[in-house]
Amino acid sequence: KMTDSQRAWRISQGSRDIVVCVIDTGADTSHPDLINNLWVNKGETGKDKWGKDKQKNHIDDDGNGFIDDVHGWNFVGNNNDLKDEHGHGTHIAGIIGAEGGNGIGISGVSPKVSLMILKYYDAHGNDLNNLVNTVKAIDYAVAKDCNIINYSGGGIAPSPEERAAIERANRKGILFVAAAGNERSNSDVRKYYPADYGLENIISVTAIDRFKNVLPTSNFGEQTVDIAAPGNDIISTLPGGQYGYMTGTSQATAFASGVAALVMANNPQLRKAADIKKYLTKTGDDDEKLAGK
Repeated sequence: KMTDSQRAWRISQGSRDIVVCVIDTGADTSHPDLINNLWVNKGETGKDKWGKDKQKNHIDDDGNGFIDDVHGWNFVGNNNDLKDEHGHGTHIAGIIGAEGGNGIGISGVSPKVSLMILKYYDAHGNDLNNLVNTVKAIDYAVAKDCNIINYSGGGIAPSPEERAAIERANRKGILFVAAAGNERSNSDVRKYYPADYGLENIISVTAIDRFKNVLPTSNFGEQTVDIAAPGNDIISTLPGGQYGYMTGTSQATAFASGVAALVMANNPQLRKAADIKKYLTKTGDDDEKLAGK
């Protein structure tokens, strides 16, 4: 209710021209509520010169260094298998852009959108690997000119490489929507990254419940957190064509990305990160419960 999606959809339901890159644990690309809203890499579709389907001809048709990257890339396995063993990425993708009006499941905040799936997270890997994969994923999204990067993750250690990658995104005007983190702390005092690099294209999102209280687990900060969005017991898509509930600033971040996608679809003048960040923070509702948060 807080995002007032129903009213927003009377103005815009989004557009497949808006590409939201979900850098996460992968996604269930065959989920009936996601399958029609996946980004499609045009360079890897159609027929090659031998009449083979470019989607699975094991050739890097668009010459970007990735073979058959039709809907994105798995930086963990270094292949095009986007399978989500964790569930988190599928949940995030659904909040942003589960298909609307298809008679099943849920509708994402932006029921029409193109979801680019980039898998960076390996539950069995170490933080360094995940960080290296994050940087590669950001650079992929930048090279493919996505509009919004959704990053529902992070940690308390900064990385110059990660910051530089987000700066490269900023130079292209790409909005970087980042989770404020679930460390129960004031990030003005104890920073959380990538949300707190302080770059103009980063919007840091914390989570609130239906009564607009910041969740006890969520990071907060007057200087560091830009906006709050719903993040408590959110239903969304899960692997295996399922649905379920999750809680956290990750979910709130996906709401913010979905709203940004709607705004961009409705107003071609609002495509640059700094402009859309200003728009989202200025048009959000003030609430006394968020004072000091």
